[in-house]
Amino acid sequence: MSGFYRGTSIGQDPLFKSKMKKLRKSMKFPPCYKEKVDMTKVRLVVLKPWISHRITEILGFPDEIVIDLIFNLLEAKKNPDPKDLHIQVTGFLEGNAKDFMKELWEMLVSATKNNFGIPDEILEAKKKEIKARQEAKRKLEEQVYKKALELKKKADEEDAARKDRDNGRNEERDRDRDRDRDRDRDRRRNSRWSRRERRRSYSKSPSRDRGRKDSRDKSRERRR
Repeated sequence: MSGFYRGTSIGQDPLFKSKMKKLRKSMKFPPCYKEKVDMTKVRLVVLKPWISHRITEILGFPDEIVIDLIFNLLEAKKNPDPKDLHIQVTGFLEGNAKDFMKELWEMLVSATKNNFGIPDEILEAKKKEIKARQEAKRKLEEQVYKKALELKKKADEEDAARKDRDNGRNEERDRDRDRDRDRDRDRRRNSRWSRRERRRSYSKSPSRDRGRKDSRDKSRERRR
């Protein structure tokens, strides 16, 4: 191949360069490509998951070849040329290349303009994720607290019911003791009354009078 020798990269091939120039002239690129990006100010490790996710969305599957190609193109130079990137990914992404590259370049520009080296979109998404996680945690804590209150209320109600039952049993035992005491008192009273009646009946009986008379007669006879 004319002008090409062993060890020459594709970027050094005159035919490749000529083809790239023609494509650059024939294609329309987004206005954001006019802004330069310093990759030393970009935390690419944070951006890589987004790139992988978008490529998977576009192609319908995680194409590691395309994903690694984009990573390598971004890491190859301090100031990558967005138009060259656009042309090289077009063969893989076809009609989706323009939208993808516009989103990617805007994120890279955004990353160079803040102190974190992270695109504002990713920062906002992370903030929302943290907020959503905190909200989910708050709701879970509320549910746990509410459940704890319900369990405590149920336990208190069961304790109150148990105490009522115990009090009812104690009252019933007290009533039983009172009834038993009253019965014993009545039995003792009836028993005393019966003894008095027996003694009264016995004192009034004729046989007892005769016995007393005979006893007095015997005493008189002995005195004589």
